[in-house]
Amino acid sequence: MALNPNNSNKKCRVFLIPQLMRGHLIPMTDFAKLLVVAHPDVEPTMVVTPGNAALIKSSLGQSQSFGRVQILTYPFPSECTETNVETMGVGSKEETMLINKSLLSIRPVHEELLGKSKPDVVVADSLFYWAPNVAAEYGIPCLFFFCSGVFPFVVFKHIYDMQPSMGFDDCHRVITVSNLPGPKIEMPVTELPNYRIRHDEVTGKLLDSLFRSLPDVFGIVVNTFRALEKEYCKEYERIQSKRAYFIGPVSLCNASNVDGVIHRGGKGDVGCLRWLDSKEDGSVVFVSFGSQCYFKSEQLHELAIGLEHSRRNFLWVVRGDNMEEWMPDGWEDRIAGRGFLVKGWAPQVAVLSHPATGAFMTHCGWNSVLEGVSAGVPMLTWPFAAEEFINEKLLVEVLGCAAKVWDGGKRSTREEEHELVPGSAIAHAVSKFMEPGSKYVAMLSKAKNVAVSALAAVQYGGSSHGDIKNLVKDMFGLIGKNVMPN
Repeated sequence: MALNPNNSNKKCRVFLIPQLMRGHLIPMTDFAKLLVVAHPDVEPTMVVTPGNAALIKSSLGQSQSFGRVQILTYPFPSECTETNVETMGVGSKEETMLINKSLLSIRPVHEELLGKSKPDVVVADSLFYWAPNVAAEYGIPCLFFFCSGVFPFVVFKHIYDMQPSMGFDDCHRVITVSNLPGPKIEMPVTELPNYRIRHDEVTGKLLDSLFRSLPDVFGIVVNTFRALEKEYCKEYERIQSKRAYFIGPVSLCNASNVDGVIHRGGKGDVGCLRWLDSKEDGSVVFVSFGSQCYFKSEQLHELAIGLEHSRRNFLWVVRGDNMEEWMPDGWEDRIAGRGFLVKGWAPQVAVLSHPATGAFMTHCGWNSVLEGVSAGVPMLTWPFAAEEFINEKLLVEVLGCAAKVWDGGKRSTREEEHELVPGSAIAHAVSKFMEPGSKYVAMLSKAKNVAVSALAAVQYGGSSHGDIKNLVKDMFGLIGKNVMPN
């Protein structure tokens, strides 16, 4: 339901500048859709490089409802990369690292673009820490968009403030994150974000810059909802002391747009949906580790063995073309009819909401966390990088709607330290997790309850709907103001 405009003659031109990775591009596109629905005089524009325009278009779908979302492209700095790929996670690991490095040199392009276009409001990905200063040069109010939840932010901020003397260099140590609301959180040092414990100078400077830039933004838009993270939302507001708008789960904006769901983020493989139609309700485990998971061949081999020996139906999203390097001999013949491989882009939201999907094996990236809980699907967790181990804590220890795939050896955010997860452990985890019984039933019940609260949040009168309403009202109030409100 659209909100009544404050002034029908006033337009609000909003530039949305996402980080160039699918996990950031897709939710910010969903956010643009929410702005269109929220107010007829908001004019959102997705600002991306040419190589990412097609991804935005596919995510918008064919619905005329989102026709007001415009796309403005700016050149990707040619001197910053040796590849034609402009989206992290689409190409090889090396190409992704190149793009990530190049983004540190993209500020001048943003400066020129904002200087020429002068939108009314800028909403920038939080990793573009320079956006508030650049926008302020032209008198443009700026907000940050956070693609991750508040729980990982709150936990990480407490870890970030802890001194090195707390034992971050001791790989055998378990760190207790103190002064948190909710249950006590303990993190093995090996599972802490690599950029916090390995003295990564580049990432360390990036995070320092991000935290220093928070006071310069008008507010922060977060893809989460209050019922999911409850007391952590309050702690988040206290820590960063800026206006916070919890407007998620943004993926639910596609609920009535079938085309948008299937092709959200790329041309989805609809064949997997037809395959799911042939399976019994709750009988399939969906296996997907996001666009930036680069498992070694040895681990893929063990995962294939584990899924085969679990005796459960599975839908597995596989990266890369060199499957002969890891696929066991005769494997495809043995799992025929029981397993389905998606070798391209999977319509994840559609898969998770399908009645046949009974479990979700995930890396615990925030988008996957939100999409999983929104669908009411219990999760098997297998984190491997960044804040994913922290997200796992929320799912397993706070919400109680997930279980670990493996906890029998060393897990680490550093690939070289993460022990190989054996196929036997994977088979046992999948088989037992989906076995009818009290444990699965309890997790399923909790997952379904979270899904109900997610839907309630985005509907009229819900917390996220209310925050979108407040955000739009504040955006109109910012038009023409040359200073950042405190």
